[in-house]
Amino acid sequence: MMALKDSPQFIRGKKVEFFLDDFFEARGWQIEATSAHEERVLCLGDRRFSRNGSTWLVEYKSGLQTEFTGNVFLETISVDTENKAGWVYTCRADAILYAALGNHKILVFSPPRLRAEIEGLKARFREVKTSNQQNRGYDTHGVIVPLEYAEEYLASQIIRVEGWT
Repeated sequence: MMALKDSPQFIRGKKVEFFLDDFFEARGWQIEATSAHEERVLCLGDRRFSRNGSTWLVEYKSGLQTEFTGNVFLETISVDTENKAGWVYTCRADAILYAALGNHKILVFSPPRLRAEIEGLKARFREVKTSNQQNRGYDTHGVIVPLEYAEEYLASQIIRVEGWT
């Protein structure tokens, strides 16, 4: 069985993380990874951005499928066999950076705003589970929201991105 760190999904996710680190460092942000405890237990995000005396806790989300589906995936259940809540409910970072790099965009989401909107989104759009055996022994569920809707009604900012390959 393939180790998680060797899976194509994990490798793509790490590539997105490195790209985002480089992208924001080039714009004057100092970036450091949060601790495993801060990320996994406290749900404070996976990066700490600092600049000009301000610090932001940021969660990176890789939306590479958005290029092909035209949708943003908002995770509502992380592990269905344990009924573990998804990041829409658990994220306590200051911002979620949803990297739709194939669309040349980073959508900036406010976690409290997503939590306030998610029940209405579930009523309006389809909730689906992951496919193609992405996870070993469980599925992740989420609401698929059209990119255009997410840009207009959910994102607090849209950052244009070039250079992703």
